[in-house]
Amino acid sequence: MLKKLNIPTLNVLIRECKRIANNKAYLGLVIVLPIILFLFLSFIYKNGVVKEIPVVVCDEDHSSLSQSYARLIESTGSMKIIRFVASQDLIKDEFLNGKVYAGFYIPKDMESDIKKGKQVSITIYNNTTNLITGNTILKDATTISKTFSGGVLLKKLTSKGIGDEQAMNIINPVKIDTQSLYNPNYSYLDYLVPGLIPAMFQMIIMLSSVLIFNTEYSENTLSDLIKTANNNVLPMLIGKSIPHLIIHLITATGILCLLYPLFGISSSGSLLFSLIILYIFVFACFFTGLMVSVLIKDKMFATEIALFINTPAFIFSGFVYPLWAMPEVHNIFAMAMPITHFMDGFLKIYFMNTPFLYAYNELYRLSLFIFIPLVIILFVLFLKTRNQKKILTQN
Repeated sequence: MLKKLNIPTLNVLIRECKRIANNKAYLGLVIVLPIILFLFLSFIYKNGVVKEIPVVVCDEDHSSLSQSYARLIESTGSMKIIRFVASQDLIKDEFLNGKVYAGFYIPKDMESDIKKGKQVSITIYNNTTNLITGNTILKDATTISKTFSGGVLLKKLTSKGIGDEQAMNIINPVKIDTQSLYNPNYSYLDYLVPGLIPAMFQMIIMLSSVLIFNTEYSENTLSDLIKTANNNVLPMLIGKSIPHLIIHLITATGILCLLYPLFGISSSGSLLFSLIILYIFVFACFFTGLMVSVLIKDKMFATEIALFINTPAFIFSGFVYPLWAMPEVHNIFAMAMPITHFMDGFLKIYFMNTPFLYAYNELYRLSLFIFIPLVIILFVLFLKTRNQKKILTQN
């Protein structure tokens, strides 16, 4: 009985391997495109952090203190002074020309006003149309100003005979101990790439899987498939799925075991458990796409559905904007995509070294994207097989 079961499955598998080998467009989609796309995305963010953002300075004071402030700007590493301008209006002109992302205006008589005990205001112009550069400039400009103010006050206190330690306690009476966990260097490589690549991977898997049965419909070869499977649904599903799943699982292994280490994406969690949840994600994406393939006969319409699901996947995954802050309708849409649940579990396991059981909820939800589509796929294939038998009987 086992032998009889395995023969149809093997026949369908061999048939599917031949179809894959003869389909250059499919091979390009599932093999060539992932390599190019994933390497391209990783190279974009390979530096990790934004450095040497071009800024301008308008120094109307021309004092030793103003020069010290300018040196602090350069010392951050994230900003680079490309020129000094003569007025505030020229700072704005630099923005309009698209040459700079920030401008610092140091007012006249800054040093003398500080010595007189007057408060001095340094104006910082920040282009926040780009959140990455805008937040980096804001963070480092705030640090510069605090460091500069602290240095000025420290010099005043020590000039009055107060010891360095006591002066520091006066300047900073409450010490804040900040510990940045899981991405301490604020690296965009560690932040964006682990979210972008799974989003692209989900799209590739679904776009390829929606065509698996759909192509049989469009090419009128479904009857041949059913005959090869000996009119059995299970061999048909298993034989069609195995070659595609092997390709996607190899790609998934390459992402985690080769690509991430190659670009220095740090991990503190278990590689084995990370692979397990990634493999479950592959199965979830594949069978969700396969369900669409079985249900929709029109190839173009099936592809459009896959694109509709996947195009906003990264935005709706909660990776760049928290789900709890989204409107309820957007939350519902986000929950209908495998990547939303995968990213929650993967970040816990791969980056936070969370015990595998703590990702139970995410694993459970991902499993629903496997079992529910499987039930639907088997039911639809059963109906189509039964209809095919009726047609053959009538003939």
